[in-house]
Amino acid sequence: MLFNYKAKQRDGSITIGKIEAVNVNIAVDTLASANMRVIEIKPVKFSIDHWFRAFKPVDQYNVAMMTRRMATMLMAGLPLERVLYILYDQESDPNLKMVMQQVLHDIRTGSSLSWAVSKHYKAFSNIYISMIKVGEATGEMGGMLNRLSDFLERDIKIKRQAKSALTYPTFIFGFCVVVVGVIFIYILPGLMDIFESMSAELPLSTKIVLLIVDTVRNPYIQIGVILGTIYYTIYFRDWVKTAHGKYKWDRIKLTTPVVSVINKKFVVANFSRGLGVLLASGVPIIKSLEVLMEFMDNEYFKQLVIQPTYDRIREGQSLGQILGDVAFFPGMATQMIAVGESTGELPLMLNKISSFYDVEIEYALETFLNMIEPIMIGLMGLVVCFILLSVFLPLYQIIMNMG
Repeated sequence: MLFNYKAKQRDGSITIGKIEAVNVNIAVDTLASANMRVIEIKPVKFSIDHWFRAFKPVDQYNVAMMTRRMATMLMAGLPLERVLYILYDQESDPNLKMVMQQVLHDIRTGSSLSWAVSKHYKAFSNIYISMIKVGEATGEMGGMLNRLSDFLERDIKIKRQAKSALTYPTFIFGFCVVVVGVIFIYILPGLMDIFESMSAELPLSTKIVLLIVDTVRNPYIQIGVILGTIYYTIYFRDWVKTAHGKYKWDRIKLTTPVVSVINKKFVVANFSRGLGVLLASGVPIIKSLEVLMEFMDNEYFKQLVIQPTYDRIREGQSLGQILGDVAFFPGMATQMIAVGESTGELPLMLNKISSFYDVEIEYALETFLNMIEPIMIGLMGLVVCFILLSVFLPLYQIIMNMG
């Protein structure tokens, strides 16, 4: 919520302004921490900026940078409440600033940091909350947050590279769809009307284009397509939220040719990075796997790999043997994990695996991009050739008949 306030500062001057907070108590607490005594405070009925900002998620890069600053200040010996106030005061992201405001308020009322951040699941992931709990239990909050920020930065870097690599082919595909749509809606109908009036037999390609044009121009079909698209978009969104739907969709992502190559590397790198960070922080492997079952987003991977691994680890089997039997991890990764277990350097080996597959993802994305470009250009060329044939063949017949 957004509030208009009138407050008196320490020197006696009156300040009028706006403050954003979940409720009036947090707003007053924030103003009091800035040495201001509230005289009057009222909620703003409507603010267009605040309304739009409510739909914008918290930028995870800002969360990683905030975590890095928090770790540095805690390791320097500053008390937690002071650190949180500095972070809140200096934060430029409005959404994250509001989150930090609520976290600071909860800390002042006696809550633990892990409980305070767990209320904001859209800003902080499960692994973030779990590692803070570990830091509170071990008394090494600064070091834990430092490792957590490393994890977040690497994870964000890989996701941004993947998004950047897919931007160009997505743009090209969208551009092709728009161009073909304009041709069929605005250019071809006039020509097709002329061809329909011809008494001569039309070529098959022209008949197909005529059928497509008539279909596109039919208002009932247009309304049906729009309603169908809206229905299936909403249905798919709700279906993916169900346990069965999410499992099926995640399985498609990890089994579809070409796409699965990149997704598998990403999942292996993410799993190895998360497990490595937790083990390096002193978390037992059983507890680490429990955290990863909450953290990993791919339901198919959880049921195929993490759950069996968790069950068999409890029976006393080694991690390398289990992952080798599951046959999802590449042989090199399972061998490195086995070596890490035998030498007592498992966290180091897991971090090396995640770094290796981070690089592999970059190469896989580059290969995918180099492969998809000529395919899309070729398909576009075929569509254009088909349209040209459907237009020029009847024109050629007209010219021949005139001759």
